[in-house]
Amino acid sequence: MRNISQRDLHAIIASHRLWIETQFTQGFRADLSGADLSKLNLSKVDLRYADLRGVVFNECNLSESVFYEANLSSALLMEANLSRAIFTKADLSRANLSKSNMRETNFCSANLSEAYIAEADLSSSNLTSANLSAANLSKSNLNRADLKWANLNGAVLSEADLNWADLRAVDLSTTDLSWANIGANYM
Repeated sequence: MRNISQRDLHAIIASHRLWIETQFTQGFRADLSGADLSKLNLSKVDLRYADLRGVVFNECNLSESVFYEANLSSALLMEANLSRAIFTKADLSRANLSKSNMRETNFCSANLSEAYIAEADLSSSNLTSANLSAANLSKSNLNRADLKWANLNGAVLSEADLNWADLRAVDLSTTDLSWANIGANYM
């Protein structure tokens, strides 16, 4: 596990911001892979395109942060606040997001294959065209979530709340929906 001081973290984020603002001509792309950033307040930080493979974000505040096309594969985000964050086209394959607050979060076209997302709050989140194949979303709240065109092949949604979720163009034939609350939704 990589230890990064608060000062070094701020320098990495500042360099990454410069890299984005100058269209990749100055500064450096953030590489925080394998770092333990547990319990830090990183709300409203812009880490689009960053290398965050295997980062530990447990109990972090990442609300309203931007992770567009970032690589968060195998990252640990347990009990984190990810509300209103942007993960569009991000790679979260094999990540652990259990018990996290992801209300109104954007996962449009994100890769969440084999992710562990049990007991999480994804209410009113955008999961349009997301890859959730073999993901475990058991006991999660997906109330009013937009799952249009999402890949739920082999996903586990047992005891999940899908009330008012948009499931149009979603193939649920290999999805485990045992004891799930389907309620009213768009199909």
